[in-house]
Amino acid sequence: MKRTKKHIRARQSPPINQMELFGESLSPSKPAATRPSTSPPKTSKFRMPPTTLAPPIGALLDVRQAAARLGLSKSTLDKMRCRGVGPKFVKSTDRAVRYDPKDLDSWVEKRRRQSTGQGE
Repeated sequence: MKRTKKHIRARQSPPINQMELFGESLSPSKPAATRPSTSPPKTSKFRMPPTTLAPPIGALLDVRQAAARLGLSKSTLDKMRCRGVGPKFVKSTDRAVRYDPKDLDSWVEKRRRQSTGQGE
């Protein structure tokens, strides 16, 4: 069967306005249609670590707390400790590393410089 232009035109629908298709109105007087959400809100499978309270005064800090206090990443502080260039630390057990806040403060003070030309 041979189709003519007359048949093709009859099958075409009028052009769809994309603004109306997505629920947005062209006229400012009409509010945009919103569809109620039936699905639960999406949550990430990665969770942020819970915020920890400040440790008691005089308490030793773990590596993450010490790194946060110094403005470094945990990895950077670990690498500095292995190279022997970081702040003093305490091995509270065979595996657990802790930092005394006083040692962190003194390490920061020793590294304080007035200009980039000052040596160690």
